[in-house]
Amino acid sequence: MRTSAAVSLVLTLSLFVLLLGALASADGYGNNGGGGGGKGDDNGHGQEGSYTPPAYDKPVEGLDAGYYRKSCPDMEAIVQKAVKKALDKDYTLAAGLIRLYFHDFAVRVRSLHLMIEFLLRRADASKTLRGFELIDAIKAEVEAKCKGVVSCADILTAAARDASTAVGVPYWSLRYGRKDGSESRKDEADRYVPMGDEPVTNLITFFESNGLNILDLVALSGAHTIGRATCGTVKPGLCQRKRSGSLDARYADFLTRKCAAGSDGEYLELDGETPTAFDNRYYKNLMSGKGLLPTDERLLDDSRTKHFVTMFANQQGSSGIFTHQFAQSMRRLGEAQVLTGDEGGVRRMCSVFDY
Repeated sequence: MRTSAAVSLVLTLSLFVLLLGALASADGYGNNGGGGGGKGDDNGHGQEGSYTPPAYDKPVEGLDAGYYRKSCPDMEAIVQKAVKKALDKDYTLAAGLIRLYFHDFAVRVRSLHLMIEFLLRRADASKTLRGFELIDAIKAEVEAKCKGVVSCADILTAAARDASTAVGVPYWSLRYGRKDGSESRKDEADRYVPMGDEPVTNLITFFESNGLNILDLVALSGAHTIGRATCGTVKPGLCQRKRSGSLDARYADFLTRKCAAGSDGEYLELDGETPTAFDNRYYKNLMSGKGLLPTDERLLDDSRTKHFVTMFANQQGSSGIFTHQFAQSMRRLGEAQVLTGDEGGVRRMCSVFDY
């Protein structure tokens, strides 16, 4: 749990996903990173076969569902109301909050947090993140009720849960008691936050070292069923992907035209088929050559992740297994490498170090 045991590898990690793990090491799957196969069990470790949901994890010491029951009983209601109000005004903010949650995890494993305004808002990896202001606003409202009690880490965790359920993900209960980190550096944000072009093996290794598994990686990648990316993240390698035939020809032509006509800041829907629905269309798109980001595409190229992509794409109905697994993986993500007890503090504002 302590950050001293956090990943020591210098990895540049891919978006989405959050997302965002593997409990079995890369050595257990062979050495082929881009299209490697290998065996594992059926609890999220890449073996071809039937799907068995992972067992509920052992509770993390220091986290408890009733942590704020006496000290701030209205915390969850305050967060839920604020998130609903924000999404009523801008539905796309749901994707922003989920992504912020993923990125916070990627940096949290180095005992850092994304909510530090003067450094991380300038970092390349954080420039397209949305939701900072909402988290700060929620924190101010919570502080007015329960001064110095609720951490920014817990507020972000609750906000990401409420944003997810608002778009159709099943509700999951949360355990609280996270503490906020006390340092943050721009270079660490750029080094450890996903940027969208990493090999699957790097992603698996990173997730594995933080107690998650391959099923979590593929499920959390499904967050790309909503939200947007910029042409600046798509252009690199687009011509090569088009020539190789890995992209659907018509989709590749659309991306080329769209990004040629606009700037690198031009937005593209991560799921061009059902961009506002939290469904399994993301996986169906991958199967038909319509994955927007290179890392999305690589999930289908690597046999360790392809099995779960296929499982989610072929499920009955548009949500089902995927949305339930997404909820479970989000819960697991929120309990990985957290600070508790005297390992951190509680900020008065989420955008500054002030404890």
